Amino acid sequence: MICRLTKIREFDAMGGPGKPVKGSDGFMRTQTRAGRYVIATIEKHVSSDRYGFWSGLPWGTPMRLSAKNITEVKARGKWIPLTSVNAKWGTGARTQDKVTETIRDYYKQLGYHGSFPDKWVFNDFGHNSIKYFVDTNHNWRKDGKEAVIGDFVHTTPGNEAQTFLGDTVKLDHSHGCIHLMPGDMDNLTGSGYAQPGTSLEVHPYTDLHIPTDTTRDPARPGFEIHFFPGVDKMVIYQSEAMASVNDSTTNKRPASRDTLHRNH
Repeated sequence: MICRLTKIREFDAMGGPGKPVKGSDGFMRTQTRAGRYVIATIEKHVSSDRYGFWSGLPWGTPMRLSAKNITEVKARGKWIPLTSVNAKWGTGARTQDKVTETIRDYYKQLGYHGSFPDKWVFNDFGHNSIKYFVDTNHNWRKDGKEAVIGDFVHTTPGNEAQTFLGDTVKLDHSHGCIHLMPGDMDNLTGSGYAQPGTSLEVHPYTDLHIPTDTTRDPARPGFEIHFFPGVDKMVIYQSEAMASVNDSTTNKRPASRDTLHRNH
């Protein structure tokens, strides 16, 4: 189905750099992969391998400091030492004081007040993530051999802290994912614009012009999310079947549309 896309929102977002560079964590920051995708899930991301240290727990996991200065988290329904979460943290099982010191240092580095957090605010992928896949059979569902790719839309611990503290949020280049401001993530997922089955298109870095109207085929009525890494913008388009673009019933917007971040 051919659909006409009409731009209805635009806000800041940032992908990987135009040219590969090594990040401060030792991993390469590369371009966000261009392509046309479909959202698979919207969820808190947990990593068990490369990012197993800070992303081994979902954002918001309750945590506390025991009387013996041991960092504990509430996982699997009970309080356990952080060093029992996975093998990466397990390397500190015999040096619990150092583990707690590491937590305190990072908490302070992020700018939070207080000496120790009561919840996990360190996940590299923030409080929520949007994961997507290549829809090879164009049915807007993940099935067959289709798999979620490694590029996500997500927030970051630094931007989460800036938002919590009321500071200016400054986006930074990713390792290939798409970074959003925490408030924009909430508005995007809460407005109905982003949900499983929504089309998400990543444009080439050479696309420096954002069209107000365009067409896509195949597409379907509803909304589409487009990311333009060359200009650090994410755009929401309303998608309408070409045969019905003059039908006034297709011009409705979600009731919560005005809550989306509008100062970009």
